[in-house]
Parts: sequence; C-alpha cells; structure tokens
Amino acid sequence: MKKGRLTSNLVFMLEYVFRFTPGYFVGLCLFEIFSSIEVFLEFTYAGKYFIELIEYGGTFYQAVRFMVFIMLLVIIKIVWSAILDHYFKPRALEKLHKNIQMELYDQAGKLDLKRYDNPESYNEFVWSIGEASSRIDKLLDDIKRLCSQITSVLISGTFFLFYDKIGILFVMISLGFSMLINNKLVKLGFSKDMDLKPIERKRNYYNRVFYLNNYAKEIRLNPVAEELKQRYESANAQIFPIIKKYGRKQMILTWIRDFLLDYAVVDLFYLGYLIYRVVVLRTIGIGVMFSLYGVNGSLENALKNFGMLIPKLQEHAMYAEKIRSFLDCETEITDGAYTCEKDNFEELSLEKVSFSYDDEGSVLHDINMTIHAGEKIAIVGYNGAGKTTLTKLLMRLYDVSSGCIRVNGRNIKEYTVDSYRQMFASVFQDYQLFATSIAENVKMDIVDQKDREKILDALKESGFSSRLLELKDGLDTKLTREFDEGGVNLSGGEAQKIVIARTFYYPSPIVILDEPSSALDPLSEYQLNQTMLHAAEKKTVIFISHRLSSTIMADRIYMLENGRIIESGSHAELMDQNGKYAQMFHMQAEKYVG
Repeated sequence: MKKGRLTSNLVFMLEYVFRFTPGYFVGLCLFEIFSSIEVFLEFTYAGKYFIELIEYGGTFYQAVRFMVFIMLLVIIKIVWSAILDHYFKPRALEKLHKNIQMELYDQAGKLDLKRYDNPESYNEFVWSIGEASSRIDKLLDDIKRLCSQITSVLISGTFFLFYDKIGILFVMISLGFSMLINNKLVKLGFSKDMDLKPIERKRNYYNRVFYLNNYAKEIRLNPVAEELKQRYESANAQIFPIIKKYGRKQMILTWIRDFLLDYAVVDLFYLGYLIYRVVVLRTIGIGVMFSLYGVNGSLENALKNFGMLIPKLQEHAMYAEKIRSFLDCETEITDGAYTCEKDNFEELSLEKVSFSYDDEGSVLHDINMTIHAGEKIAIVGYNGAGKTTLTKLLMRLYDVSSGCIRVNGRNIKEYTVDSYRQMFASVFQDYQLFATSIAENVKMDIVDQKDREKILDALKESGFSSRLLELKDGLDTKLTREFDEGGVNLSGGEAQKIVIARTFYYPSPIVILDEPSSALDPLSEYQLNQTMLHAAEKKTVIFISHRLSSTIMADRIYMLENGRIIESGSHAELMDQNGKYAQMFHMQAEKYVG
C-alpha cells in the first residue's frame, strides 16, 4: 500500500471519531500526555531528586514538599482516569459504534444483489460489518498509546540531552533494528489473518449449525452431523499449517528483537557504560546514574512501543482499506431521471431479454413477454429453468445483460430505482420473518395506531385471521423466541400467510408470488389462490410456480425450459397443444388423484 493511501486510510477512520466523539478523543489524548509526565516525575525524576538531597545536604521540608506535589498529580490522574473510563468512554464508544454501523447498514442496503451472490464480495461485506467497530476501538487504543509514547520520548530525550547525549545512541541502534523487525511481524500477522479468514468462516458455519434452532431437527434425524463434524475437522486441519507457516518466522524475529536488540544492547552495555562514568571518569553522580539508567529504560520502552505502533497503524490502514472500499463501492443499478407512477400502470414488456451471472453462461435467452394491467400471469417450469431469475430482472434486482424491460413503453432504467420497485409487492420462496411483532412483520416498518386496521385487513385477506384470534397479544404477538420467551414460532403455512399479507398491505399494482404456496397442503393452496385472486382482482399478478393448480386461473401461462420460453398461452390452449406444459400438468394431476 502506498504511503499516501496509508495516511488517507487512517485519516478516514479518524474522521469518524472527530465527527461523532471529538470531545472524548481530545480528552483521551490530553490524559495520556498528563499521565506520562506524572509517571516520569514520580518514578524517574523523584529518584534523582531524593538521592541528590541526601548527597548534597537537602532539607526534610524539601522532600515533603516534593512528595505532596507528586501526590496531588497522582490524585488528579486517578480521578481523571475514573471519569474518562467509566463515564465518557462507554458513551463515546456506543455513539461511535452506532453511527459507523448505521453507515455500513445504509451501504449494505444500497448494494446490488449480485454482491450478495458473489462469495468474494459477500466475504468482504460480512468482514466489514463485523470488523469496523472493533477496528476503530483498536485504533483509538493505539492513538492513546502513541500520545503516551511521544510524550515519554520527548521528556526522556530532553533529560538525556542535559546529562548524557551519547547514551541516546544505544537506544537508537536498538530502535532502528526493532522497527524493521516489527514491520515484518505486522505484515506476517496481516498475511496470516487474510489466509485464515475464509477457512475460519467455513469453520464458524459448521459450528453454528450445531446450535442454531433452524438445524436442530435435521441434525437429530439425519446422519449429516458426522459429515459436518468431518468438514469442521477438515477446516481445522487447514488452519494448523498456516499457523505453523507463520508462527516459526514470528517466533525467530521476536527472539532477535527482545533479547539481542533490547536486553543485550540497551540494558547490559549501557549499564556498564554508566558505571564506568561514575567509578572511573567520575563525571556524574550516583543520583544522575540511577536516573539515567531509569530514563534509558523509559526511553527504550517508549521508542520500542513507538516503533511497534507505526506498523500497527499500518495494519489499521490495511484493514481500513477494506472498510473504505466497501463504503466507496458504487452500485451498478442506478437511478434514471423519471419517477414511475404506480397508479398509472398499463403495461410491462420484455423485449429480447437475456441474462447471465458474471462470466457464467446465459441463464435467460431472448425472452419476449407482454403483461397488461390486471392480467394474471403464470410462469412455470422445472427447477433451473430461470423463473426466479426472471422475477429478479422484473423487479430490477439485476439489470438485463441484453435486451430491455419497459413499463408503459419506457425502459425501466430511465426510472428512479425506488419508484420503480414500489410497483411490486412480492413473496419469495425463501421469505424471512423477523424477531418482532406480527404487525411489524406485515408492515415491515414502525407501526402506528392508524396502521392497525389496515394490517388486520391484510391478514384477513391472507387467511391468517382465525390464527390471530388464538393469540392473546393479537397484532402485538412477538414472532420467534429470539428475544422473548413468550414469542410464537409459527408453522410454515402460518408464516407464509404473514408474508403474503405484506402484498395486501401495500398498494402496489403488480404482485409477484414466487412459490407462494410451497408450505401449504393442496386444499390450503387452492383456498389461498382463490383468496389472492379475489383480493388482487384489480392488480396484476405474476405466479412463479412448480405446482400447476394456480395456473388454471391464470390468463396466460409461460413455460420456461433452460432459460427460454418454449410455450405460452392459456391453460386450455396449452393443454390442447399437448406439449411440455400438458405433460407436466398430467404428471402432477396423477399424484393428487393417486
């Protein structure tokens, strides 16, 4: 990483601190400066002062006066530290973490869906969300240490300049080599971390499977547990060689730094030099000798820590680069100049639409389709035919690779993304319920009193009313027991009705149902389809389905195979053709009859 980029990455992280908690940061730095001065006076200068009082006949009053002065400094430091650590720090960090995470969440909400589908991009996304708060905490800790070490270096260096300029050379020699080694250690640590991250993510996944409620039944009823254990062990086995690879180098470099450079050069050689000045040359007194030896240790530690902090700041900059890249990531699905008026929907058309995920082969080929307002359309086909991908294109979660999609004759790329997506209410097969109330799960937002009647109507339309009457907290019933022991875990069909109620709550002209009845039995499925078609009588409905019971009620059916439309028409027309659709319908009908 270039030096300029490194500095800008650190500035990028510190901008968050100054933006949200400037007072805490300034107070933290001032405290470290004050604390370093107090430590020098108490543990280094005091020794020289008292020995010289004894050597040169000082008074007891002078000693007491100095001790009172030191005691006052210690009291100020203790009180200041307590206020900073227990009052300002928790508030400041909470505020800082909240605002950083909110920016990350905002960015995550803007990301193109393709970044979730790409493992590398998804890893970067998960890493940024998980690392940002802890990384900025570590940066603040190191900035705090940096203030302390710079102050110690200035005080100790000034003391040396007065009493022993040559002594600085011992420390500088050690420091120069230590910094080179520390820089190498940080780079090794970063490389090791990057090598371990993808493996640790796999291991953490296998670990979660064994305690998450979603997997409990499958783990107990199937032999998959042994396979997962083996994969967990395999992931562990991949970790050990990486630790061994980097650990040996780190161990050798640490020994060279700590023993040869620090202990041998600074402690032994310099102590011998000071004794020579006192005993042979007689150029300094005993008090100065002890103070210089103490200052030497302080300066050594300060410079060593300073030298270690520089690579640490480089490390923070490397991590900040990933967070920054994530926040700077631009979406490919961008706004157009026009607002899509959902109250004026007339026609949705696809013209020679093809699509592929990145460099993979095309998933959809030359799709042509026109859907008029109020029509009920069914898109059917076997798994992998491209049905769900088509719905993602319709809602502009992806952009087409070629061709175009138009609403009311205008290319959907010319509309703002939000106004266009408000045209659709959707239920996906892999729907999600949230650990909050039923009302909030329907509205998908904060619920006001004025919303409740509308939510009740939506739940009635989806067929959930009878189950709602059984719940003592009604709309305020908490779903799942994630945070509330009194929460309710719904059956698959019940949960699906909650999700379907969302489509009735919002006044979108187009409803997309991607396998909406997959968790229901055939009778419930038929009743739901009848209810939905009646409730959505004035809306355009697009069914995506494997089961063909819902297609009978559709105005037009499109049969997809290998990403192409191979048949289209009404149910009766396709049955008369006796093609793939008719074959699929007869196979399912036989299962129901049997």
